[in-house]
Amino acid sequence: MKEKFKAFKKTRLYSFIIILIAIAVCIFIGMGIAFYQHANNPTDEGSKYLRAFIMQDYNTMYKMIDKDTSKISKEKFVEKMRSLRQTYEIDSYEIGKVKDKDGSKVITMTCVDDQTKSKKAFTVYFTKHGFFNPTYLIDLSKVNEDEEMMANEYQNTLRSSADSVMNRYYTAVRNEDKKCNDVISLFKNKKAVKNKIRKTAKNNIKILTKGSKNGKIKKYAIKDININSIKKAYKYNSKKKQFTVIYSYDYKYKSATNISLSNSYIYKKKGNRKAVMTLTYGFDGDNVSLVDFKIIDKEKSKKTHKK
Repeated sequence: MKEKFKAFKKTRLYSFIIILIAIAVCIFIGMGIAFYQHANNPTDEGSKYLRAFIMQDYNTMYKMIDKDTSKISKEKFVEKMRSLRQTYEIDSYEIGKVKDKDGSKVITMTCVDDQTKSKKAFTVYFTKHGFFNPTYLIDLSKVNEDEEMMANEYQNTLRSSADSVMNRYYTAVRNEDKKCNDVISLFKNKKAVKNKIRKTAKNNIKILTKGSKNGKIKKYAIKDININSIKKAYKYNSKKKQFTVIYSYDYKYKSATNISLSNSYIYKKKGNRKAVMTLTYGFDGDNVSLVDFKIIDKEKSKKTHKK
């Protein structure tokens, strides 16, 4: 028998069978990997939960919650989700890919208001039960629904106020108004923030009007500031009872010298800068008031030329 098997090993049929076995093993391993990756990706569960939120199907959402991480009652959950849903204007949406965050799998849906072009994110955290063929449930323990709903509920008020601060601030910078009284008037604690706002504006104006390195031009005058690519975030801290509004944006500026009797040339400079404006609002349970201000401003690129 051994001799026959040795002779069979030398045949083409034996080699063919070995190749088939190798192919089958590779296919099996590949299918196993694909199955494991699919089983360990909660995209389907996340999409179902998010679409239920869009359709206001709060019963389906509640069934998907991990009751080990949240003891919230169905009535309270539905009440919260209904209140939260009212703050979302969803004309279109995009569900992102599953990512790892804070030690958990998360998936984020970006909701778009076609009329205002504003975007709002809705993030879902997951808990995993099992290994080879796990079950994924929604983890509410890493999301403070009360704080999230507060930020969303007051978003329109905060946006209106923050937009006003930004418009008035850059109008002051454009006009080289270092006192910024129009900006300061928006704050509840005017005396406390006065020096901070004026110092920020003074430094901003200095950067945009700074003369040439060779000393030929001592000072430019600001001619135009164009803000774009604004990203807005709204947060609420229940412990401090404060809202925070963060505007991240780019802006282009143009500065130039003025024509004088002794100089008929106009020297110009322009550049791109990026900035983050952080505004803090106090909240007493009824009213929202602006209490703090901060801007981080950095250069992106800078060009100078003579015309």
